[in-house]
Amino acid sequence: MRGQLSVEFVIIISGLLVILAVVTVPMYNQARTDAEKVSKLADAHEAANTLVNAINLVYAAGVGSQQTVEYWLPPGVVSVSFVDGTENRVDIKIELDQESDNVMQVSTILSSTYENMVSGSILISSNYRVLHRTTLRHDYDIGYAQPMRVVLADEIIESV
Repeated sequence: MRGQLSVEFVIIISGLLVILAVVTVPMYNQARTDAEKVSKLADAHEAANTLVNAINLVYAAGVGSQQTVEYWLPPGVVSVSFVDGTENRVDIKIELDQESDNVMQVSTILSSTYENMVSGSILISSNYRVLHRTTLRHDYDIGYAQPMRVVLADEIIESV
């Protein structure tokens, strides 16, 4: 009688543990995926804000001003571009390889009415989280239609 009770107890506990595992493992995987997505978006937002603040500062300080910033870009970055934004401003757009919520876009104080307000590009390494060092300089070049512009030079310092 005691042996039968112990066996039934072990079977019931084992069944409950299997049911618990079947329910919690998919929930854990979904939560982990969502956390990775939020982390990538947070890194992209921080990088965009760092670039915007540097561009705004250099542009507002005038011709000859320069600033160097460092920031992390998350893995899965497809592109970093300067696009026409709202209220005739240049926006920094960071596009990720996610199915949804894959674009981070932040406005600068630069006017989008002039072409080539920002020259240079951000290097992309989509498989790794990458530390960038970008130097921005407010330049004056008579050869361009809009002689005052922000020139950026980017280099990758570290990949993890």
